[in-house]
Amino acid sequence: MTPRLLLVDDDDSNALTLSALLEDEGFAVDVAATCALAREHLAEKAYHAVVLDSGLPDGDGRDLVLSARVLAPGATVVLHTGLGDGETGEADALVIKGAPFEELLRAVTSWRASPPSPR
Repeated sequence: MTPRLLLVDDDDSNALTLSALLEDEGFAVDVAATCALAREHLAEKAYHAVVLDSGLPDGDGRDLVLSARVLAPGATVVLHTGLGDGETGEADALVIKGAPFEELLRAVTSWRASPPSPR
């Protein structure tokens, strides 16, 4: 089964680059630019990992961590942000934007639990 990842980022160039790199690593990637769209994706599909930007047009990606926990149980939740405050909150990992891609890849592949059941 191909691992599915939800990338939540409102920066088009960042989302395009990261989704291409993650697809090259074997992920099926869905992209959402808002909290509302991210919640829709989470309700519709099963994800192995969720990568959240903090600054989104309709809220803070950190507010999506609980939604990801409920709607994507077992998924690894990673904050991928330019804010270097070191606070992961309830997320599994924090990766600062600009860090080597390998750091993000390590974070998203460290499954918290068994892969999700298909929806």
